[in-house]
Amino acid sequence: MSFLVEAILDYINDRENVFGIQNGYVLVVMLSFVAFVSMMSFNFAWFISSRIGVNMRSLLLDAVYRKSLRLSSEARQKFSSGEIMTLVSVDIDRIFNGMMNGPWVLLAPIGFTVTVVLIGILFDPFAAVAGLVLLTVVLAISFNLAKSIGRARRELLPVTEERLRVTSEALQGIRVTKFYDWNESVATRVEKIRREEVRRYRRFHIFQILNSALLFLTPTFLAGVTIAVYVVYHGSFSVIQAFTLIAVINVSRQGVNAFPLGIADLSQSAVACHRIDEFLGSSELESDDMVSQILKRPNDTQSSARGSIVVENAQFCWSAPPGNGENKDVNVDFDVEVGKAFQLEGINLEIDPGSLVLVVGTVGSGKSSLLQALLGEMRMTAGRINIQGQIAYVSQEAWIRNATLRDNIVFEGDFNSERYDEILKASQLSLDLAALPSGDRTEIGERGINLSGGQKARVSVARALYRECSDILLLDDPLSAVDPHVAHAIFEQCILGLAKHKTRVMVVNSHYDLLVHADKIVVLQNGRVACEGDYADVVSRFPELSSTATSANRDEINEREQHVATAIEERHIDSSDENNAKAYDQLVEKEDRVKGKVTGYIYKTYLDETGFGAFAVVIIVIAGYSVSQGLLVLVNWWQAYWAENMRYPDSSYSTTWFGLWYFGFIAFGAVATVCRSVTVMLLLLRSSKNLHDELFRRVLAAPVNSYFDVTPVGRILNRFSNDLDQMDSLLPQQWQNFVQNISLSAGGFIVCALASYWIGLSYVPVIAALVVTGIYFKKTSREVKRLEGISRTPVYNLLGETLNGVQTIRAFKMQSTFEEMNAHAVDENASFFFIYWAAGRWLAVRLDTLSVVVIFVVSLYLVATKGQLGTLLSGISLVYALMLTSMVQSSVRDVDRTDNAMTSVERILHFREIPQEEDWTDSPSINKTLWPSRGAITFDNLHLKYRPELPLVLRGVNMSI
Repeated sequence: MSFLVEAILDYINDRENVFGIQNGYVLVVMLSFVAFVSMMSFNFAWFISSRIGVNMRSLLLDAVYRKSLRLSSEARQKFSSGEIMTLVSVDIDRIFNGMMNGPWVLLAPIGFTVTVVLIGILFDPFAAVAGLVLLTVVLAISFNLAKSIGRARRELLPVTEERLRVTSEALQGIRVTKFYDWNESVATRVEKIRREEVRRYRRFHIFQILNSALLFLTPTFLAGVTIAVYVVYHGSFSVIQAFTLIAVINVSRQGVNAFPLGIADLSQSAVACHRIDEFLGSSELESDDMVSQILKRPNDTQSSARGSIVVENAQFCWSAPPGNGENKDVNVDFDVEVGKAFQLEGINLEIDPGSLVLVVGTVGSGKSSLLQALLGEMRMTAGRINIQGQIAYVSQEAWIRNATLRDNIVFEGDFNSERYDEILKASQLSLDLAALPSGDRTEIGERGINLSGGQKARVSVARALYRECSDILLLDDPLSAVDPHVAHAIFEQCILGLAKHKTRVMVVNSHYDLLVHADKIVVLQNGRVACEGDYADVVSRFPELSSTATSANRDEINEREQHVATAIEERHIDSSDENNAKAYDQLVEKEDRVKGKVTGYIYKTYLDETGFGAFAVVIIVIAGYSVSQGLLVLVNWWQAYWAENMRYPDSSYSTTWFGLWYFGFIAFGAVATVCRSVTVMLLLLRSSKNLHDELFRRVLAAPVNSYFDVTPVGRILNRFSNDLDQMDSLLPQQWQNFVQNISLSAGGFIVCALASYWIGLSYVPVIAALVVTGIYFKKTSREVKRLEGISRTPVYNLLGETLNGVQTIRAFKMQSTFEEMNAHAVDENASFFFIYWAAGRWLAVRLDTLSVVVIFVVSLYLVATKGQLGTLLSGISLVYALMLTSMVQSSVRDVDRTDNAMTSVERILHFREIPQEEDWTDSPSINKTLWPSRGAITFDNLHLKYRPELPLVLRGVNMSI
C-alpha cells in the first residue's frame, strides 16, 4: 500500500507516479481494494488458526486426563494433584495462546524485511542497510528478553503450584482447618507464598514491558535512522518522502506491535509444552490387565477358574519416597524410612474361587499394600501372579462422587431396582435412606460431605456388591468405620450373604471375632506372609487374634432390621418408576452466572484495590499515556515539518537543530512509554494481590454447612487458579494495550481533525458505526466468555474427583466411562471457547470493512479536492487514515477483550458475597473469663440444623461436659 500512498500524493502534486496511472480515482479504488484483500486474508488465516488451536487445546485436555488415569505410583509421587490441575487450568491455555500469537514471531521479521527492502527502493540503499542493522540489533535484544521472559515464567510456576497446592489442601480439609482454628495460619502461609508469586510476576512483566516498548518504538527508531542516513547522503528530503516513509514503516507496525506478545506467548508456551511433555512421558501402570504379568499354570485347572488368585514368590514395591520425606499424593498405611521404598517380599498365595480370605496384621505390616499389589497399583519386581475374573474394590478411605446416592452405588451401570433394593438392605443403608430428604435421589456433596464415615463406607460396599459382573471383591477394612452391630450385620448379609459366591479378600483391623468365618486367614508382618491357614492354625500361632469380642447383640440387630422394614414400608421410593419418584434435593448449587455488562462497580473496585483510589489511578494512567503518545505523534509531525522547512534554504533553523529536537522527542517518548507501562503493571498487580488476600480470607471464614457443603472445591479452585491467572498475567498487559490504542486513536483523530475539518467530520459516522458494532458484539461476547468460564468448572471438578478415586476407577475398569465423561465436559467447554474466538473474527471483518470505507472516503476526498490541502496536510490525512482505522478497530477489540478479561475480576469478587461465620473470639457463647482455666462445654436446650433450610437434627439437647 505504501507505493499507492506515494502515487496518490504524487498525483495530488501533479507528479509522475510509479504506476504511470494518470487517473487519481483509479488509484483510490486500487488502494481500497488492496486494503480490503489484505484485511480479509488476515482474518481468514486467524480464523483457521483459532480452529486448529481450539482442537489442539481439547486434545491436550483429553490427553492429560487420560494420562492421569494411568499414572503409576512413582508418577503420582512426582506429580501432585495440584500440579496436574495447574497443567489443565494454566499450561494448556498457555500453549493455545502460543498457537494463536506465535506466528507473529515469523510474520514480524517478514514485515521488517519488506520494510527494509522498500526503504532501499524508495529512499537509499545505505538507509536500508542502516535499517537492517537496527532491526538485527532490536531482534537480538528482543530474543534475549524473550529468554528472560521464559526463565521468569519457569521461576514463577513452582510458586503458583505451591500456592494452589496449599489452597487445595486447606479447602479439601476445611473441616480440619476450622476444627483446629488454623484459618489464620493457613491464610498467613498462603499470603506469604502469594507475596513471592507477585514479586516474580513483577519481574516477569518488567521483561515483557521492556520487550513490548522496544518493539513498539522500533518503527519510530527505524524512521529516525532512515532520515538520518538519507540526510547525511542527500542533504534533505521532501514532504512526500516523509509521509511515504511513515506509510512504508506502517507495513511492519502491526507485526511489530504483535511481536512482543508472540515472543512472550511462545516463551510461556515452550515452558508449558515441556511440563506437559514431562507429564505425558511419565511412567504408567504396566498394564490395565493383570493377565499381561502372569505365567499361567497349565496343569492347575482350579487356579484357572474365574475368581481364583495365585501369587508365586512375588515381590512388590512402592517407589522410594522423595528425599525430603514429602510424599505429595500417594498415601500408604505405614511409615517408611526416608528414601527407602516399602516392599512386599516372598508373597505366596493361592486363593480358590468363592473363598473368604481375611488379611490381618499390625499397623504398617502391608495389608493395604497387598490389596494394592493385587490391583496392579504396586510394581511387581519378581515372581508371577495369576488373577482370573473381574474385580470390585472397596478402598480404606471411601471414595464418594459428587452425585446422587443412587448414582454412587450404580456407578454408571444398568439400573436393576430389585437387586438395588436388596443391596441397600444388606449394606444397612435402608434406614439411612429413609432419613434422607429425598431418599436415594438426594445429592451427595463433594467427597460425601453430607454423609458420616460409616455411611460412606457402606455406600462403597454397596457399590462393590452392585457390580454384578465382578468375580472378586477386594475390601480394605470397610468395617472399621461402622458401629460393631452394623459391622456384624454387613458381614453376615453382604460378605457371607449376597457375595457368598464371589472370592472375597478383606483386610481386618478390628472385629477379630469374624475371623472364625474365614476360609483362610493371612497374617502379614513387615511385608511378608507370617502365617496362612484356617482359624485354628492361625490362632495357635497368634493367640492374640483369638476372638475376645462378644458377638453383636442379636436383639439389637433384629430391632434395627425391624426399623429398616418399617422405614422401607413407609418411605420406599419405587426406584423402577421414575414418574412417581420424588425429585432429589440438589445439594450442590449451580455456579452463579452474572448477566449483562461488567458493571462500573467491578472496574471501580478493581482500581480501588490498588490502594490509591479509582479516580487517582485513572488520572495517573490518562496523564502517563497522554504524554507518551503526544510525544510520539509529535515525532511524526516534526518529521513532516522538518521536510517542509527543507524547501526553504534560507531557513533560520539548521538541519542539526531539527535533528536534535527530532531525536530528543524520540528519546523522551521512549522513556515515557516504559514508565507508563511499568506504572500500570505495578498498580494492577497490587490490586490483584490485595483482592486475593482479602477474598481468600473470606473463603476460609465461610461456613462449612451453608457454603462448602454446597460448593465444589473445583469451582473455588477455578477462581483461584484460572481467574486469578487472568488477573495476574493477562489484565496488566490487556489494560496497557487498551489504553495505548485508545490514546493512539484519540491522537490520530485530533491530528486528522486539525489537518482538515471535513475529514474530521467524516470520521464521526464511521467511529459511531464502530462503537455501535462493538457494543452489539460485546453483549454476546461477554456472555459467551462467562459461559466458557462456567463450563470450565465441570472439567476441573471431574479431574479432581478422578485423582481422588483413581484406584477405584481402575479396579472397576471404568477408565473408558470416565474418559467419555471428560470428553463430554471438554467438548462443552470447547464449544463456548471456539464461539468466543470465532465471534472475534465476526467483529474484525466488520471493523475492517469500515476501515476500508474510511480509506476510500479520505483518499477520494483528497483526489477530488486535488491540491487544496497542500502536500503536508494531504499526507497527514492519508497516512493517519490508514493508521487511525486500524487503531480504532484495535481499540474496539481491546475494549471488548478488557471487558471479557474483567469477568475474571467479577467472578473472583463473588467471594465478597459469600456468608461469613461468626468470629469465635467475639462470640457471646464463649465465657472468656474462664478460658483457658476450664474447658467446659454446656448445651442448654440446644436446637441445631445443618443448614437453615433443612429440618432440625438436634432438638432440646441439655448436657454439660
